[in-house]
Amino acid sequence: MARLLLSFFLVAVFAACSKDEEGQKVEKRSFEYFSVHLKATMDINAIKQEWGEPDEDRGSGIHIYVYKLVDNTSIWIGYTDHILYAKQMDSNNQLIRALI
Repeated sequence: MARLLLSFFLVAVFAACSKDEEGQKVEKRSFEYFSVHLKATMDINAIKQEWGEPDEDRGSGIHIYVYKLVDNTSIWIGYTDHILYAKQMDSNNQLIRALI
């Protein structure tokens, strides 16, 4: 049973990772991965395909999709029928930097 759980865990870890230009593994829920792979032209289906369902939708009037990152920050994506903005926020919801 323990081996089966360990196998599932390892598959999940590898599935959540990608490789950067140097072939190093990069966590999908990291700023580095978002900064390289998030494009202003992406629609919501492409975003969800790449990162899954958002952790929150804080919007009122527009969607503000929130993806929590491994470093305890988050990516907020303002969205209507296209991406209006994307920014990295700290744990106090203060802007760290803009992506889009």
